[in-house]
Amino acid sequence: MDASAAPGPLYQRIAGQLEAGIASGALRAGTRLPSVRALSQQHGVSMSTALQVYRSLENRGLVQARPKSGYFVAPRVPVLPEPMLDLRMAPPSLVNMDQVLQEFLWIVNDPLAVPSFHAQPARTLLPEAKLQHLMAGVNRRHPEYASRCQMEGSPALRQEIARRAVSSGVQLRPEEIVITNGGMEAVYLALRSVAQAGDTIVLESPTYFHLLQVIESLGMRALEIPTHPRDGISLEALDFATQQPGAVRACVLLPNFPNPMGSLMPPERKRALVQMMGERGITIIESDIYGEIHFGEQRPPVLKHFDPDGDIILCSAFTKTVAPGYRIGWVAPGRHFLKTQALKFRTSVACPMVTQEVLAQFIRDGGYDHHLRRLRAALKTQMLQMADAVARHFPMGCRLSLPQGGMMLWIELPKHVDSREVFAMARHEHIGVAPGAAFSTTRRFDHFIRLQYGEPFTARTEAAINKLGQIVARLAQAGPAAPSRTPVHAPAPMA
Repeated sequence: MDASAAPGPLYQRIAGQLEAGIASGALRAGTRLPSVRALSQQHGVSMSTALQVYRSLENRGLVQARPKSGYFVAPRVPVLPEPMLDLRMAPPSLVNMDQVLQEFLWIVNDPLAVPSFHAQPARTLLPEAKLQHLMAGVNRRHPEYASRCQMEGSPALRQEIARRAVSSGVQLRPEEIVITNGGMEAVYLALRSVAQAGDTIVLESPTYFHLLQVIESLGMRALEIPTHPRDGISLEALDFATQQPGAVRACVLLPNFPNPMGSLMPPERKRALVQMMGERGITIIESDIYGEIHFGEQRPPVLKHFDPDGDIILCSAFTKTVAPGYRIGWVAPGRHFLKTQALKFRTSVACPMVTQEVLAQFIRDGGYDHHLRRLRAALKTQMLQMADAVARHFPMGCRLSLPQGGMMLWIELPKHVDSREVFAMARHEHIGVAPGAAFSTTRRFDHFIRLQYGEPFTARTEAAINKLGQIVARLAQAGPAAPSRTPVHAPAPMA
């Protein structure tokens, strides 16, 4: 229909045409719209009328303006309900991997996978050129870094980490920070500092499978606590599980946007958790590796912010925000500093000075903050685009998390759909989906999958989600299958 022939003000008629295209899916989330000049020429209207069209759509949340880029179709908030909280608990168990997780780890580097299997930002969202320039300068000024290192890490980087920690609500001293090879080594050293083989460690459920592997390698037992996809670990279940003195040695928790759920624990629940564990003498090891990737106005505080005695061991890394390949993390072990430092020396001696100095300069010069603002905006848009695609292409009965930060979507499928089968079928189509069964020592997440949204959403991504939705629909229509004989992590009986 010609906009000029329709009733109502002209700008509203043109806006109505664009709105109809958005509603029908012809104009999808993230699509770049014609410039104001092009829109005015297309409809034969003045520039001010064309601008009024976009402003009216922007006020209604249908389009968004991006500085120096133009107008784009705004991502829609999906209508799927969030996943259900399962309050069932299993006893503490040793962790054992089975074939499906091994297959996932083998295929994780598939270069054709869309979306990628890796839960990290796309290279186009990382400041590779800037880091390369800084590295050339560091190498030129400090050729001695090729032949020496410092066990505790770069003083400059530790200074920047301590300075940035203020924004998360804690005061750290540079000399109490140990630089590590990524975030997992930080957690590994923290666990070895406070616990030993046979001890029970509380984890969120679901949790990151590499964390389960660390627990497995140390011969410790995992006690999974039910976790809400929006508000984080259940304090009621945690209270019940830790009432017996000495039953639990430590907790390893990610209260800010953990992999795979992306939940965010509210401040009042963080305070209550810290108080509960402090009263029961249970050490908290906190990983804040995703804390900087928040979509709100303010950075969420860490658990350590609510720790008056300074007993919480805080870990983090730069692997999810700026330089995954540098493998630079850190741990602030508090009163366990000397033991952690000695363990670091015996485990991996030290981390490369060059990359530490590059990161220190990048942070000090303001490049890191500028990069984070751009990264957060891109990831929020990509999250909404991915979630919108899932809502449109997945069958009835599915549920979807809508995280406030991080890089993961957690999707609940109809209960009889096995995530192992989804993964097996999707991998042959080069679709990067992680089976929910890999994120637990129990069978409760067999009908869940994880998707990451670290890459820009493209037509290939849309096609992949469409195909993935078809796979889920096919399995849902097939009905319940015979139960799998071997869980991804088979719980061992309690000692």
